[in-house]
Amino acid sequence: MHQWTIIMASLRKSRTSAHDRASEYGALAATVSLRREELDLRQAELAELAGCSTRFVHAIETGKSTLQLDKLLSVLRVLGLHLALERGQREGTVTIGKELAHLYDLGQDEVP
Repeated sequence: MHQWTIIMASLRKSRTSAHDRASEYGALAATVSLRREELDLRQAELAELAGCSTRFVHAIETGKSTLQLDKLLSVLRVLGLHLALERGQREGTVTIGKELAHLYDLGQDEVP
């Protein structure tokens, strides 16, 4: 990889820590944002690949509480993620799997 490419890639990364992102925007938002950055995609590039708008990707990454499920699933599919449902009564929370929580250092017990 050329030095210029490395510099440009590092400029795209958020300066906010994964844990802070998860605390502010929620686990889903943080995971989508971190995975997108891991794949070195801009929001516009992800949107194009998923067939949605950049505004929609931004809405996911900033923790918007109402999202169109079909569009969300398309974004997750592009990122190599999927939505899983579990039985339980955790009203108003989104949790992520232990593997992703560990990978992105999200401290799942503390994430809304």
